[in-house]
Amino acid sequence: MINTARNYQDNNQLLQKSVQSFQTMLIDITAGGDTSLLFWRGRFYMGGEKVPYRRETANVINAMVEFLAKLGIGGINFFQSSQDVLPERILEFVRLLIDSVKEDDPVLWLNQKLKEGGQAWVEIVEKQDDDEEIDYGASLEKKRREMARNTYSHALETVREVANKAFKSSIGVRKARRLAQNIVDLISEDTALMIGLATIKDYDDYTYTHSVNVSLLSTCLGKHVGLSDTFLEYLSVCGLFHDLGKVGVSKEILLKQGALTDSEWVQMKAHPLIGVRQILKMNAPRSLRSRIILGPFEHHLNPDLTGYPMTLFTDQLSLMGKILRITDVYEALTAERAYRSRPYTPHEALRKMWSDGVHCFDPILLKCFIGMVGTYPIGSFVELSDGSIALVMDYPDDNQRSQPVVLKLHDDGSGGLARGEKIYLPDYNDPNSSSRLDIVRGLQPSDLGVNAAQFFLQS
Repeated sequence: MINTARNYQDNNQLLQKSVQSFQTMLIDITAGGDTSLLFWRGRFYMGGEKVPYRRETANVINAMVEFLAKLGIGGINFFQSSQDVLPERILEFVRLLIDSVKEDDPVLWLNQKLKEGGQAWVEIVEKQDDDEEIDYGASLEKKRREMARNTYSHALETVREVANKAFKSSIGVRKARRLAQNIVDLISEDTALMIGLATIKDYDDYTYTHSVNVSLLSTCLGKHVGLSDTFLEYLSVCGLFHDLGKVGVSKEILLKQGALTDSEWVQMKAHPLIGVRQILKMNAPRSLRSRIILGPFEHHLNPDLTGYPMTLFTDQLSLMGKILRITDVYEALTAERAYRSRPYTPHEALRKMWSDGVHCFDPILLKCFIGMVGTYPIGSFVELSDGSIALVMDYPDDNQRSQPVVLKLHDDGSGGLARGEKIYLPDYNDPNSSSRLDIVRGLQPSDLGVNAAQFFLQS
């Protein structure tokens, strides 16, 4: 609408159509009361919710980011009186926005003009200092963090409960499906939070935390590639139960330091089949069981069907199997295991997986996974060029996956790390600036003595 108004008079049909579309959306978004469209760190938030950054809207969003940044606008409040605003009043507002570029203080000038013109349905919000946290949707975000924490805890409890009952009685999956629905909802609201939550590692409870983390990462990847919510629910359940068969493998083998013997390998490679047998025994509709069998069966198979277990009934992996293959390996590489001296950092894990290439992973899905988590994956501890330690929190610009928002960390005085300021690295990437900041390298969480998830869940 703004772009069209720059080029045409008010009576132009294209402009009038744009105004009508805007008016319809305005009525919709203010039906329940006042609504705020806020702009921060190159992203838009409507009513506290992050507006999805999609390929088809990228050009429009980028143009609006540039336009609002030039004006120093941090947001626009649309009041419920927008329900009755006339098209000509909307056009007046658009013309004021365009003309404000010429003013020394666009926000002050705009609000004065709106007040003088009786435009009480809209208000301009000045851009906040980028170094400050903005308090929009604070209660909503706090509630989301609490839900994420509870969902993870319940998922862990469910996987443990199912595993403990696996060889004793018929087990149901109703609780797992409800959890899967919660996971899908939370990922739709804040994918970065859920990827961050998947950094929880528990050496003593590894099999269970691994299963929950694979479920979170798999569902995030499924969401990233555009799968339906129904498919995502099944995928999430597959992640929770993909290693169920390890209940049938002795702990001596699972926790053995060093290489397995041939006979031990035979037992280890049986766990996907054991898991399938347990799923078939579940107290669940046949249609559900049929949908959650393939992923757990295939998660150790390569695209060329090498790996295990050996299969002759298919010539290609299912989509669920391909996704679980990627997330299972990534999660395992970044976890402490008895058979290796140290885990890979997330960045190292991605490089190894990329070098292993098409033999081990579906190349398109692997590329999508790397695009989703970022060059230095969300949840990575990194060293910055000024020597400070930071945690990668998000990649707000979907087209720039090497420049994240990071949380600076500092010594808390007792040997640990405490939260510092959040900064967006592109704001510091002027090559001529002495304050330029870059990521130098990834750091081991175990060396720092902290878990990334704690910082995602803190206020």
